[in-house]
Amino acid sequence: MVLIRALVVMGIFAVIAYATYALVSGTERRRDQVARAGSRWVATHYAVNGATRIVVRNVRPGTDDVLDEHVIAEIMDSDPNFDTRFLEAMAEARDRAALFESEPD
Repeated sequence: MVLIRALVVMGIFAVIAYATYALVSGTERRRDQVARAGSRWVATHYAVNGATRIVVRNVRPGTDDVLDEHVIAEIMDSDPNFDTRFLEAMAEARDRAALFESEPD
């Protein structure tokens, strides 16, 4: 009889723990979906340790919040073909941004 009560209590705790987990993970998932709903993909670049990194970012409009980032290329600033490589990488980044924008949410 005591064993049955202990199993019932443990079962109740397990259900409560699972329900709490499901609620928390569901809330995070919905928050992420809402954040991404108004976001857009943009091609950009920035300096990092003597190099220029060309990326495609998923950003929330009106803010600087970066939700995702894909590195297209990283070019050393001292590279003799910097201009050519930079323009090619930016063209690829713009194409990738357009591709990501065309995908349904």
